[in-house]
Amino acid sequence: MSGTNLLYNRLVFVLSVIGALVAGFLWYLHAAHVDIPCGLSNDCATVAASRYSRFPEGNGFFVAAWGTIGYIGFAALAYARTLTESAKRDRILLGLLVLGAVAGTLFSLRLTYLELYVIHALCKWCVASQVIIAAVAAIAIADWFAPRPAPLSEVA
Repeated sequence: MSGTNLLYNRLVFVLSVIGALVAGFLWYLHAAHVDIPCGLSNDCATVAASRYSRFPEGNGFFVAAWGTIGYIGFAALAYARTLTESAKRDRILLGLLVLGAVAGTLFSLRLTYLELYVIHALCKWCVASQVIIAAVAAIAIADWFAPRPAPLSEVA
């Protein structure tokens, strides 16, 4: 992995760990039926009480649980990239990361839409997670298109 790609990968790893902490915190509060701290507004509690706080909607798992699992998966993919010597395997891991992060971003955008136009409440923690997953996706996409050094077999 070259310098730029290594930097991108480290950023993805750090953001994924932060995202897992945010989502894990929300998952814990939600599962423990504890009020989610949201400043002066009560919007986080409103969002958490809605049927959209679970996926599949209504009686599925908490969305924050899915987020925690996703962020841990992204961190694991970023870590796995540091362990491989194979450019092909690195590309596969990065491709999985890009696909997952883009899917997570689209899902998170849908949730933000629901918060704004259906639930009429905006959870600050959810927005923080939206920003984190969008950043992970943007960095992973930038890494996908970043130049790669030629394999040693092509240099000689």
